Amino acid sequence: MRTMVTVAKMDQNSIPEVSKLFAEFDSTEIPNMIGLRRRQLFIHDGIQIHLYDFAEKSDQSALEKVKTDPRMGRLAIDMKSFVTPYEPETWNSPADSTAFCFHDWEGEPIENPGRTNTAVTITRMDQAMIPAVSSAFQEFESTESSRSTGIRRRQLFAFKDLCIHIQEYAGSNGADIAQKTASDIWFGKVVRDLPELAPEEPATDGAASRFYGWEAS
Repeated sequence: MRTMVTVAKMDQNSIPEVSKLFAEFDSTEIPNMIGLRRRQLFIHDGIQIHLYDFAEKSDQSALEKVKTDPRMGRLAIDMKSFVTPYEPETWNSPADSTAFCFHDWEGEPIENPGRTNTAVTITRMDQAMIPAVSSAFQEFESTESSRSTGIRRRQLFAFKDLCIHIQEYAGSNGADIAQKTASDIWFGKVVRDLPELAPEEPATDGAASRFYGWEAS
């Protein structure tokens, strides 16, 4: 699947309202029309991370048609009460909320992989550190020990002063594996090797909590 990530500000207390709005929207035919296969919303320290997983090939004519659908406009208007731009002073359009992927790794193919779950970790990062961060993860992913973590796919996205670390994991103990990996590798090796990655007193670093999820049937 092709993943898109957007970043915004959101109050934790708005979770019920935001979840309800997306549940209503995702019950329509629109997600399937645009090739959306999965939507996940995470929150940490007032930061909302929105993951969209699309089919590899999207129907461009459907995408253009949906842009003018009044339900899309209504959702955007309703969300304004609960979700605001990460940096309002530099925000001009929804495109200004989109993070970019700078590292994408997938494990070796396995038979009947089953369903995967997602863990998201956020840390502060100067974008000048992207090559060094990518290199640190590439080094780990080339080792034998990376195959035993249970991680099926890792993606790193950058947005403003943030790095969003997304891990897809499988298995009944996937949550434990994801947490251990985040602790041992992300906050361990990477931060040890790259001490300038995060400030001395990080206000944002940590695991985000998933509060909404939808998957195409």
